Amino acid sequence: MPFSSVIRSLIRSPLTDELESKLARSHQLTLSGLSRVGKGIVSSTLSQKQERLMLVIAATIEEAGRWSVQLETMGWQTVHFYPTSDVLPYEPYAPESEIIWGQMQILADLVNWDER
Repeated sequence: MPFSSVIRSLIRSPLTDELESKLARSHQLTLSGLSRVGKGIVSSTLSQKQERLMLVIAATIEEAGRWSVQLETMGWQTVHFYPTSDVLPYEPYAPESEIIWGQMQILADLVNWDER
């Protein structure tokens, strides 16, 4: 886990405290101009410091897969991959039962997260 030690160091950084207070004031933080790795490091640091879940929405399945692998290298013990298809929203589509079951399992895990 090469990034986990970097994130542990950043959790104690004054810059992280500043970002955390900005997030508390505005309830959002836009990370523009950073690479996926940079966004992952900043997001992971803030999420782990606040002991909160992190949701990443990616445009494609491939990008979601890259995020999934990256978050695992950053020390996240659990990374859920919300299953979907490559069908465009306006195309007729009958989802497979495996996709529906996978989506419901992820949602159930998120709903029951506090019970762990």
